[in-house]
Amino acid sequence: MRKDVEQYYVVHFALLREKGIKNVSLKMIAERSNISKSLLQSYYPHKNKLITEIIIGFKTTILRNLPQASFYSINEFAKVKAFIYLILQIGMTDKGISQILESILKDRNNKTVWDNILDDWLVANKIKDKLGTNEQVQVGLSFVVSGGTNLYFKRKELNLSAEDISNIMVKSFMTTFLNSSDQEINEAITEGHDMIVRFDMNKVFKIINSMFLEEE
Repeated sequence: MRKDVEQYYVVHFALLREKGIKNVSLKMIAERSNISKSLLQSYYPHKNKLITEIIIGFKTTILRNLPQASFYSINEFAKVKAFIYLILQIGMTDKGISQILESILKDRNNKTVWDNILDDWLVANKIKDKLGTNEQVQVGLSFVVSGGTNLYFKRKELNLSAEDISNIMVKSFMTTFLNSSDQEINEAITEGHDMIVRFDMNKVFKIINSMFLEEE
């Protein structure tokens, strides 16, 4: 990655955490980077392009931190639960990232980018085919993500943790779209919990903070 472009990523991510997506402009990024706005626009004509790349980098970083040891022997729905938990827990723990996450979840265009990356991850890890037909997966994910988003915004009112929300989302998908048995659902939830307790959140935050500085 070219160092000047990398610099824009670092500055933009810092500004997003500080002010939220809607309150950050290309002019602000240019000023913080000590360059002209026209130079920045030569790389990114519109703010949304840079935001999209930031989202991709952030989400890719999250996905890399799912435990890989014995990962492929774990229940597919447990993996999905662990992924959802990790995203939500980061949003609930870091005020700056919470602003980014909430802005993304409220913006249909940015949310679509996340949906596409999740879909790619499901395919790459050979999970998607085991979740049902393509139609079941697409409709199901749309349904549970929408419901999960509402729960995330109401989490304080409903006293819900990140794991509570991830459990509800996985249970909803398995029950509504796959007609899974109680035993199958409980096994997925339990395996997902076992993955979650192995997460080192301090390590995850450290990686997020330096995710655009890996290539010097």
